[in-house]
Amino acid sequence: MPDRTPTMTLAQVYHELRAAGIKSSPQRIAAGIESGAFPFGEVSFVGDSGRRSFLIWRVDFEAWLESKLPKNHQPQ
Repeated sequence: MPDRTPTMTLAQVYHELRAAGIKSSPQRIAAGIESGAFPFGEVSFVGDSGRRSFLIWRVDFEAWLESKLPKNHQPQ
């Protein structure tokens, strides 16, 4: 059964992108969220060490992903 929590981790986003046939990496996703290129998440905390935390809303990610895929796209 798929996870239906309201938020996602970078790893979950990465796996969803891979399943849709989109090559990426957790580092690229993190950089995209931080730069604003990926509008489905936000940097929610930067610690003293520089480590970032992200808040990624599942509904925003799913809407973004759907907007990027062709209408007849079949998950892999």
